[in-house]
Amino acid sequence: MDHSNATVLNEFICKPYSGDTVIIEGVKISFYIFLMLFSILGNSSLIVIVTKNQRMQTITNYLIVNMAVADILITLLAVPRQITEILVAPRRWLVGGFLGLALCKVLSFLQDVSTAVSILSLLAIAVDRHRGIVFPLRKQIAKTKLFKCIIPSIWIVSIVLHSFYFYTFRIKLEDDKKMYCSPSWAPKFDERRSAETQYVVLLAVFIVVPMCVVTVLYALIIVNLKRGMARCKALPRSITARRLKEDAKVVKNVIAILIVFIACIAPINVYAILFFFTWKRKIPCNAETFGFTAHFIFYSNASLNPCIYFIFNDKFRRGLSHILGALAPWKGKKKNTTQSVKLVRFKTFSI
Repeated sequence: MDHSNATVLNEFICKPYSGDTVIIEGVKISFYIFLMLFSILGNSSLIVIVTKNQRMQTITNYLIVNMAVADILITLLAVPRQITEILVAPRRWLVGGFLGLALCKVLSFLQDVSTAVSILSLLAIAVDRHRGIVFPLRKQIAKTKLFKCIIPSIWIVSIVLHSFYFYTFRIKLEDDKKMYCSPSWAPKFDERRSAETQYVVLLAVFIVVPMCVVTVLYALIIVNLKRGMARCKALPRSITARRLKEDAKVVKNVIAILIVFIACIAPINVYAILFFFTWKRKIPCNAETFGFTAHFIFYSNASLNPCIYFIFNDKFRRGLSHILGALAPWKGKKKNTTQSVKLVRFKTFSI
């Protein structure tokens, strides 16, 4: 989770972005804008492909849509905030009063809830794939039950476990007489110990435990697939063999998503561990570049997920081709031309 930026201005030894030139700021902002556009367009395409194609409406694909919705939310909430921090200052808040306080709490809350939803969706996909491949004869969960139970449960768990954000996040006036939106456990709790405990608990609940469970489940799935492939070598064109190949493609796709997710979330958590337990909530000047890179890699995960689906999954790729074809400005002209040619041929034949 992204808690590494949770600090007040006077806690910095060296304020992030303070040494950036106008050109460096422009480059960083351009990266974030490109990331935001790519994420919104890519994840929106995933949602359209699944919702418009009945054959694509499987449990795994619905969970992928759930991840896509969460990724769009993360992008819309986090990227503008990061751009503002580059231009102004870390945790700087520009809206005051009750509205500003509400936005500070709600936006911070929704940002990390969306991240948790993505992680729990990955876990649910792993459970679904394990159930479908290792125990194929068991009754599968109906799509309507998924909507009514699994996906709402993912959001409810994420919301409940982040509900304390409405207490901790608040607007503060610092020594420079400017407003900052930052978390604080004071005065009811010890500030440093509570912040460290919060990070460790969320790290365990939303990163360590889910990733360990997912890794074990996919290891069991791979073993089962290899055994099935070995048994089906004698009948390569059988229905079972085709199904195993299709399952193997889906598993490879999801494992690629998992690997990319771990690669994207690892730097930000290394940064957070250093922030809380080594730097004692004070960021040294030589860590500024690492901080920006860790945050950018973390948020780029939302734009990389659609790319993986379109590269590794031919069904999503065909769906994207249909979307691009429908949006092509020349398609209408081409269709009209084709219809004209057919009409001319018909008239000629009639004469």
